[in-house]
Amino acid sequence: DHYDWGLRAIKSVLVVAGSLKRGDPGRAEDQVLMRALRDFNIPKIVTEDMPVFMGLIGDLFPSLEVPRRRDLDFEKHVKQAILDLKLQPEDNFILKVVQLEELLEVRHSVFVIGNAGTGKSQVMRSLHRTYQNMKRRPVWADLNPKAVTNDELFGIINPATREWKDGLFSSIMRELANISHSGPKWIVLDGDIDPMWIESLNTVMDDNKVLTLASNERIPLNPTMRLVFEISHLCTATPATVSRAGILYINPADLGWSPQVSSWIDRRDVQSEKANLTILFDKYLPSCLDALKSRFKKIIPIPEQSVVQMLCYVLECLLTLENTPPDSSKDLYELYFVFAAIWAFGGALFQDQLVDYRVEFSKWWVAEFKTIKFPSQGTVFDYYIDPESKKFEPWSKMVTKFEMDPDIPLQACLVHTTETVRVRYFMDRLLECRRPVMLVGNAGTGKSVLVGDKLGSLDAEKYMVKNVPFNYYTTSAMLQDVLEKPLEKKAGRNYGPPGSRRLIYFIDDMNMPEVDAYGTVQPHTLIRQHMDYNHWYDRNKLLLKEIHNIQYVSCMNPTAGSFTINPRLQRHFCVFSLSFPGAEALSSIYSSILSQHLGGESFSSALQRSSSTLVQLALALHQRVSSTFFPTAVKFHYIFNLRDLSNIFQGILFCTSNCVKTPVDLLKIYLHESDRVYRDKLVEEQDIQAFDKLQTDTVKKFYEDMEEELQQTREMNLYCHFARGLGEPRYMAVESWSSLSKILLEVQDSYNEVNATLNLVLFEDAMAHIHTSSSSSGGSQGVPRPAERQSPSSVSWVVPWASSRWDVPGTPPEECIQEASGIDARATSTGSSRCGGAAALLRAPPGWPSSSPYL
Repeated sequence: DHYDWGLRAIKSVLVVAGSLKRGDPGRAEDQVLMRALRDFNIPKIVTEDMPVFMGLIGDLFPSLEVPRRRDLDFEKHVKQAILDLKLQPEDNFILKVVQLEELLEVRHSVFVIGNAGTGKSQVMRSLHRTYQNMKRRPVWADLNPKAVTNDELFGIINPATREWKDGLFSSIMRELANISHSGPKWIVLDGDIDPMWIESLNTVMDDNKVLTLASNERIPLNPTMRLVFEISHLCTATPATVSRAGILYINPADLGWSPQVSSWIDRRDVQSEKANLTILFDKYLPSCLDALKSRFKKIIPIPEQSVVQMLCYVLECLLTLENTPPDSSKDLYELYFVFAAIWAFGGALFQDQLVDYRVEFSKWWVAEFKTIKFPSQGTVFDYYIDPESKKFEPWSKMVTKFEMDPDIPLQACLVHTTETVRVRYFMDRLLECRRPVMLVGNAGTGKSVLVGDKLGSLDAEKYMVKNVPFNYYTTSAMLQDVLEKPLEKKAGRNYGPPGSRRLIYFIDDMNMPEVDAYGTVQPHTLIRQHMDYNHWYDRNKLLLKEIHNIQYVSCMNPTAGSFTINPRLQRHFCVFSLSFPGAEALSSIYSSILSQHLGGESFSSALQRSSSTLVQLALALHQRVSSTFFPTAVKFHYIFNLRDLSNIFQGILFCTSNCVKTPVDLLKIYLHESDRVYRDKLVEEQDIQAFDKLQTDTVKKFYEDMEEELQQTREMNLYCHFARGLGEPRYMAVESWSSLSKILLEVQDSYNEVNATLNLVLFEDAMAHIHTSSSSSGGSQGVPRPAERQSPSSVSWVVPWASSRWDVPGTPPEECIQEASGIDARATSTGSSRCGGAAALLRAPPGWPSSSPYL
């Protein structure tokens, strides 16, 4: 979509041909024209089209060979500039820098296009550095046009006061136009192209070279000024835009991964390590990258360059003086390299219902590379390198015993398993090295809790943590306000966290914000501007703010929101996928939680022995429910994950020894909780019957002779905090419908004494769904996650079809209970999973008139 062969392109070719003719008047005109056509168009041709293009040139100018015009002196300066920036002066790279310089000679607007990580920024920086070395006094001003709104970019007249507020782009352009020296001045617009802002630059990009503002001010683009656009594609640009600029397209194949690796190796200190690493990269990388492209599926798309970068980052964390002293053997380097490569290439692999790509990768690795031997049990992901013995040990050795804190709600508890331990191992090291980390996994796999646990354990004197939860309505302005809160002004335009501390922004639900019509997510542009350039702009004063001592950790659910994020932002992060824990892990998690609860508070020993059976029952039923009831367009909230299991066990943990005396009581409370969490989500009578049958069958599988108890529970099995009246809340079984009705009518009467009279008819299904209201917990700031049925502070009714809700005074102010006559079908899987099992569908008793106000 960046090809354009219109009149403007023809005019540019003629301008080039004219300058070539003047530079070499003796050369024949067909040679001059061929050179202009070939050398001016090659920069924008995609690799696959090169043979076709050269074929066309060959047809037009048969058997004509003209060498490219080269300025060797300038190329020498370019090479020096590349070395100054500690990059690799490869011929292809030098050629791209020279092509950019040639384009800037002819066109005053240039698009530098290429995928994430192909080297666009470095080509521009190298040319800028070349100008500096040649004492040409270059000026560079960069901004992301999508990180601000259109009005903030070009200025706006206040309709009420007719007052003019200047824009960011207009103020930068005015500043550059006022610089009197003749050095090159660039405005670098690094951000997605969309017609809404770039069409306003039409008069700047064509031969008018003037920016006309709404205030009637006209700012000229003087002959030394250039607009340089750094973008990954032109999908959303109009033909008018494409034709107005010169194009430098950087193919992924132009540079590849090798210069990036060489530059990283050059920064290492130990000479023997450099030599070994070069050999190891050449040995392992080509086949790994090939296999990753064709054979294995990643949880989200990750640019190839990002995988190689992650390998370098992980090696940086592992190749320390303690692990690999300067005189280490080649084998030791290879051991650590293999460990790092497995996690860099396999850390983000996907596990779905059919294929676990980590297992596939493990089989492929063991068959492909035999130098480093792995233990035969499990996969290559099950082992880490013991720093003492330098041998592989299973991660399970690092799992600590879980100690339960009764004050923390279950949703915020973290029980370590081998999966969490290994992600934590890499998070510890990467955060120490200031590298951005991203955890990706479905709803309820414990991403936020894992990161929260890690950030909570950091030394408060060295680190500050700022939680930044994203939602659909987050804009870049809101995000900037949140990000700037913990910062303080240092010298000049520098900002950072107080003292010498480091600030970590924890961005939860990274892919939640709205995607605009042109595919951009506004908050992401601001984060990328900071990660690429270390600054953003003050929105009122329009001045640069350099932001220091900051790093990012983020979480993302690939089945919610916009699913993926922009590759140019994605490439900065080291990605680890978190999958749903296996049966073994789940069993150990919930057994340790339940046995610790039943171990205290004078529970009988028979109860403690029966806890493992109950956990097996809970896991079996969860498995059967999630494989029976799938989400559809109508039943989009049929999503069952770890949060549902935690909600069930949270309910069981409310019970005391007064409430649960025998294993049968424990089973009854489990049946009540599973009804609340699973059954209340179901919307059709046949689904409910299917669930009841599933539940009964599963119970019979684990418990014998339970017919009578099951029959009782079908008639009446309710537990709530107000079963014994409204005094001290105690989680107990409700004795009968009549006693429950009596309590609720008392509450209704006491409510009516204080407020406008409300007269509800309490039929059985309504009474069964009256919950005690709960303080939200387990969530991050700004996004309450209801921990269902915490200890109550009042009783509240939620009646889905009525437009009324009332509470006994004293409801916690942060409580939010949604009343709905059906949930918006655009709700995401994250949203509906975080609402616990409270999506209850109330059914009226048989024989009620359909015109009743309560239906």
